[in-house]
Amino acid sequence: MDKRLVFQGAAFAAVVAFVAIIAQVAASLSLPEGVQVQPGLPLSSSEFLVASTAHSEITLGFFGADTLFVLSYLIVFAGLYARTHEQARPFALVGLLAGIFTALMDTVENGYFITYALAGRAGVTAPAPDFMLPFLLGHLKWAGAFTTLFAFAVAFPRQTLLDKILLGLMLLFALVGVLGIASPALVDLRGLFFLGGMPLFAVYFWQQSRGT
Repeated sequence: MDKRLVFQGAAFAAVVAFVAIIAQVAASLSLPEGVQVQPGLPLSSSEFLVASTAHSEITLGFFGADTLFVLSYLIVFAGLYARTHEQARPFALVGLLAGIFTALMDTVENGYFITYALAGRAGVTAPAPDFMLPFLLGHLKWAGAFTTLFAFAVAFPRQTLLDKILLGLMLLFALVGVLGIASPALVDLRGLFFLGGMPLFAVYFWQQSRGT
C-alpha cells in the first residue's frame, strides 16, 4: 500500500468535505427562517415538506453538497484506517466498517429528501411522507458515525499535539452525540465537529504524507 498516496488523498478529501459543509450551510441560510432542509427533530407533515416542495432548487443544491460530503468523509475514514490499522487492527476495522455503514445510511436518507424535492420541482403532488423513516435512517447514520470515530479514537496515535487534539475531538464527538439522544438540545452540536475537524484532518494527513 502506498501510504503517501492514501494520506494525500485523505487530505484532499478533508478539504473537499469542508467546502461541502460550507455549501450546505450557505444553502440552509438562504431558506426563510424556520424552514429546515433536513429536520433534526420530528415535525408535522406540512412543516416537513416545506423545504422540498416550496424551495426545491435550494434543497437539491443542499443535497448535492451533502452527497459530495458523504463521498469525501468516506475517504477520510479510509485514511484513518490506513493510519491506525497497524497499531490496532480490530478497532480500525470496526471504524472502517462503521464508516461505510454511515455513508450508506446517509445516502439513503438523502435520497428520501431528494425524491420529494424532485417531485416539488416537477410540480408533482407527492404522497404524504412517512416522516418517521428519515429520522430512523438519521439515527442509524449518526450511531454509525459515533461508532466510527470512537473506534478510530481508541486506536489513534497520541504522540504530537495535533494527534491529541484530533483524538479529543473524536472522543468528544462520540460522547456529545450519544448524550444528544437523551438531550435533543445537543443535536445541533454534532455538525460542528465536522466543520472544525475536517480542516484539522486535512493538515494532519498532509503532514503524514510528507513523513512517509
